[in-house]
Amino acid sequence: MGGLANILEILGSHPLAKWLAVAFALRAGWTLLVWRRCSALRAAEVGAAETLEAIERRRQAPWRHSMRFLVVMVGGLALAVVGLFSLAKAEAPVGLIMLFAGMYLFLTEPVRHQIVDAEDRLAAAAQTGDGEATALARSMLNGNHVNLVLIDVCAALGLGAAVLALSGGIAPGL
Repeated sequence: MGGLANILEILGSHPLAKWLAVAFALRAGWTLLVWRRCSALRAAEVGAAETLEAIERRRQAPWRHSMRFLVVMVGGLALAVVGLFSLAKAEAPVGLIMLFAGMYLFLTEPVRHQIVDAEDRLAAAAQTGDGEATALARSMLNGNHVNLVLIDVCAALGLGAAVLALSGGIAPGL
């Protein structure tokens, strides 16, 4: 257990940890902005750009995942595994950061894919004119955005609080 205490002590003073916390906070802010902007845009102009056939063809395609999805998922898993193995070595703070960043990547990328799918559902439902299906699709899109915002905000708050506490920014006993 002394090894973990040493890792956490080094992590609190490592400058990369503070920059990572700032990056996560910026990412959480951007995700929140995209969610709020998406809701306003979708309410005004749902499905105006594509035909229903094009949307359904894309939704029914056998290979729906983009290359970005594959690269981010494999990259996130690789970062997490390399981070786990490097925890036992001398670069333990960097390994812990790699583990955290890798887990973040492979937790958020499927939600991003669900958002794209929900946008397609909403566009298709709006073009069919079914009010109930459109409301359900809008609710699903909103729920997926909220899920991503919660993941991002919790990750940013958790990492920020950990770095602040480990660097001595929070008084003991609070």
